[in-house]
Amino acid sequence: MNFTVKKISLVLVCLILSLQTFAQSSVSEVSQVIVQTDWTTKQITEKIVFKQAQINIFDSKQSISILTILPDSTTQLAINDVSDTLIVTSELCKQVDAIAGVNASFFDMKNGGAIDFVRVNGTILHKTRKISERSNAAFAIYKRGVQILERDTIDANWEHTIDCKNVIVAGPLIMKNGEAVKFSKDAFNKNRHPRTCIATKTDGRVLLIVVDGRNANAAGMSLNELYVLAKSLDCADAMNLDGGGSSTMYVRGEDTNGVVNYPSDNQQFDHEGERRVANVIYVCNK
Repeated sequence: MNFTVKKISLVLVCLILSLQTFAQSSVSEVSQVIVQTDWTTKQITEKIVFKQAQINIFDSKQSISILTILPDSTTQLAINDVSDTLIVTSELCKQVDAIAGVNASFFDMKNGGAIDFVRVNGTILHKTRKISERSNAAFAIYKRGVQILERDTIDANWEHTIDCKNVIVAGPLIMKNGEAVKFSKDAFNKNRHPRTCIATKTDGRVLLIVVDGRNANAAGMSLNELYVLAKSLDCADAMNLDGGGSSTMYVRGEDTNGVVNYPSDNQQFDHEGERRVANVIYVCNK
């Protein structure tokens, strides 16, 4: 190895180490802000907590809504899918008397219906039309808990082999076992957008997270920033769901039709900008 190659190798190693240090620093800084923030908090049930705050992180204004759920013998997560049409998140949640919920997977904006695999109560409602980074993860709901799964890139029939009656595919996968997952640097991933995310902790708790965006009061996040947020919240696994104008969180009984975040599809910072979607992940009583 000549001197030039050695020098380039040293520069690459230093760059990698500096990026890792920056990521750790970001997580530490965001964690500190989260702890110090006076969150609006509501205990919805014994096992469900809603938190919301407008905070300054990533050198930007952020509006974040979080549902923390501990599935048990009385509380479960579920999927409501509308087959070949589109309906706003709040209405989809009301259809099943959901306690709370968020929008879920990507969909056909022209013709309606999800574009990735969805199985509800053992019945396959949709198949993945095209395998991509946005379909590289699945959220599986079992009788005794939930799991975020990473796509098997070798098995083209991967989602069909998941031994679970309730499965929804989306992506990109953001975090696995507490570590960031590498994803491409396209505009969808690296630009700031409203985001919806589902994450799990090692103690069994599930977090439904909505980050508002496309407004002076809410910048939105890149997927790297979303990872830092999930890591700061002590999550172990996390996956991205459909975002943008779709990002909506519903809590039963709240004002503004149950919509508690600031959906961006009407380009206003209010609760009226819901976009019609294909399905939701919701929480209900067993």
